[in-house]
Amino acid sequence: MKKLITGSILVICLFFSLSYGSEIIVIARKDFPADRLTKKELKEIYLKIRTLVHGVPVYPVNLPPDSPLRNEFQEKVLNMDSEQLNIYWNEMYFHGVEPPLVLSSERAVIKFVKKVKGAVGYIRKKKLDKSLKILFIIRETDR
Repeated sequence: MKKLITGSILVICLFFSLSYGSEIIVIARKDFPADRLTKKELKEIYLKIRTLVHGVPVYPVNLPPDSPLRNEFQEKVLNMDSEQLNIYWNEMYFHGVEPPLVLSSERAVIKFVKKVKGAVGYIRKKKLDKSLKILFIIRETDR
């Protein structure tokens, strides 16, 4: 009986740790001028339609194109797949607008966001540390 209870507790803990860590969050430094961003605002930031948040320049960063996390972010926040996004950026190039900076990993995104005022990026929630602010959460139920 004791083994069954212990096993059940372990399964429950594992379930909660997986669901906690699998959420995607959009992060910024603690001094970012907004406490939260809407999905619409994030889309405008990542498509470089909006370049300021409360008067402060904003710098979105992406993960590499082959990143599953990036693909999920694009689908859930931008409502675009990679092909649609490539077409968008090809069009914007002729207007002098470049896509967000691409960083190699979630660790690189965290370092960049910590160093650059106005930077925003997305990571898995389990990578979050106390020096960052959560601006938006893509929950498991949103997927």
